[in-house]
Amino acid sequence: MGNLFAGTTAITLIITVVTLCFSGVITIAVLGVTGFFLYRMFKGMGQNSNLMANGVMAPAMILNVQDTGASLNDKPQAAITLQVNPPGQAPFQAVSTMFIDRFQVGMLIPGAQVQVKYDPANPSKVVIASFGPGIPSKSL
Repeated sequence: MGNLFAGTTAITLIITVVTLCFSGVITIAVLGVTGFFLYRMFKGMGQNSNLMANGVMAPAMILNVQDTGASLNDKPQAAITLQVNPPGQAPFQAVSTMFIDRFQVGMLIPGAQVQVKYDPANPSKVVIASFGPGIPSKSL
């Protein structure tokens, strides 16, 4: 009878160890995926600040607006496709991803004119500096 309980205790111990290891792996995976998405969501904020300080100003037209599905403090994030028209240069298209204040959502319509700042070394990096004439953008 003593050997039966010893075998049961060993099996219970093995099951407990395997369960704890599996739980740890699942926890690490969930934290990794969450961290990746948070990194992707916030990495553009530093780039936008740098562009606002050092970018070249140009007029642009909104071609398309897509909701990314993310939001922060009740501000939806949008991917805005723009046609940038730098003076004296060929127009180009770029996408600016930013969090939009609830009061600015109505300004994001295809055909609307905006002012952008872009990186001349990498024109795909664009941030909206103002919506329409003289309305400053509030990006985080």
